[in-house]
Parts: sequence; C-alpha cells; structure tokens
Amino acid sequence: KSIALALLIILSLIACSSVTPAGLIAASKLDPLDSNADQIAVAVGVPSDLQLTDGDAQFQISFQSEAETIVQSVPLRVRPAAGTGPAPQHAGHTVYIADFSPENAATIATAQSRIKALRTAGLDGQGSIGISVVGGCVASKPLAELPVTTWLRTNPDSDFVRLTRTRDMLQE
Repeated sequence: KSIALALLIILSLIACSSVTPAGLIAASKLDPLDSNADQIAVAVGVPSDLQLTDGDAQFQISFQSEAETIVQSVPLRVRPAAGTGPAPQHAGHTVYIADFSPENAATIATAQSRIKALRTAGLDGQGSIGISVVGGCVASKPLAELPVTTWLRTNPDSDFVRLTRTRDMLQE
C-alpha cells in the first residue's frame, strides 16, 4: 500500500519546540551554502511498518529575495541505517539514512553557487533547507500515527546529531 506523506522538516528550525538543544547547535553550524552536498546526510526514524526507498524523501534548498527566488528540490537516496546510523528511539521503529546521488549533489551545488552569486551581488534574502518525506509503503494496516525522529550529519567523519524529538506528523 503506497501512501503520500508531506513531512517538511525545516532545518533552519525557526520556533520549533521539538528541536533538541544538540540539534539546534548542529543546525546552527550547518552553512547550507558552503557545506559539500555529497557530505550531508540525514537520518529519519519512522515506524517499521512504513518502508522508505529511493525518492521517498526529498531535499530542498531555497533563497528568496525581492529580486529573485531560487528553489531547488532533488530526490534523496534512502536506505535502512542497518547499524551505520543512530539507533531507533522507539521499539518498532526503523532508521533510514538519506543522501544525494552524485548527479543530485551537483544540482544542489549549482543552486548553492547561484545563491552565493546573489548574496555577493548584495541581495539580501531568506534561505532555507528542508527534508520532505513524500512517499513510502505501508507494510500492514494504515498508520494511526506517524512518529518521526530526525538526525543530521554534515560530514562523514562526524556522528549523527539528533535534530528533532519524536513527533507525530499526522497530528501536525
């Protein structure tokens, strides 16, 4: 059974009460314009009955100024963490790791360069990055709740930092 989900986790984390202190610090250290896209990884913990595969999560970078708006979204490669990421926060949950294919890393790098050029030209604006879960397959009965936990890693030599506390995304 396929379901379409709309989970938007804005990593700029403005006024989000479910953000952990460590997650807020990790997000504040992330410079979305200078971070190498091929080194950024996100972990998402969901109920084990929800199976995610490539393309079920997307990454978006955006910048909006009075003169121009840039919005670039790309699908993420998604795989079960299988011991390579953070442990599930709850029994019956699976953690997935999401990152970019080389082609999509290049697409994000192009968007980063375009945004940097606007900023260098003196255009002020607001930027954000986000992760969306846009699909998945429910392996059993329909979900009555969708508790989600997220982690962030900005380079492969670092540990994942818990970004958000578990939240029921069906209640959002």
